[in-house]
Amino acid sequence: MAATFGVTNTFGLTPASGHVQESSSDQACEIATIRNSLGVTVVAKAKKLQTRTITISGKGTVTFGQVTAGVFGEDTAVITSAKQSESNDDFPSFEIQAIQYIEQA
Repeated sequence: MAATFGVTNTFGLTPASGHVQESSSDQACEIATIRNSLGVTVVAKAKKLQTRTITISGKGTVTFGQVTAGVFGEDTAVITSAKQSESNDDFPSFEIQAIQYIEQA
């Protein structure tokens, strides 16, 4: 398991090796509206699912393994992007991006 150096939440996406330096998430909720004949919103309600975009990044060599196609499901994070980069000036770095759908209560 990768070292996390004070990162408290990796959203279940911690790679098997490397050093996680940063994790972030952005959560969005779409609003459904009904307008009357004058164009005035009379009903505004949050849609059933919120969308969370997750990014994990760090240093070190990581093995992403085989990525298999999966089904987007409630509360399941699905990796949408995985990138490994390396330069002569620094340690190799990685970034993992995922999306997760969360049901509203």
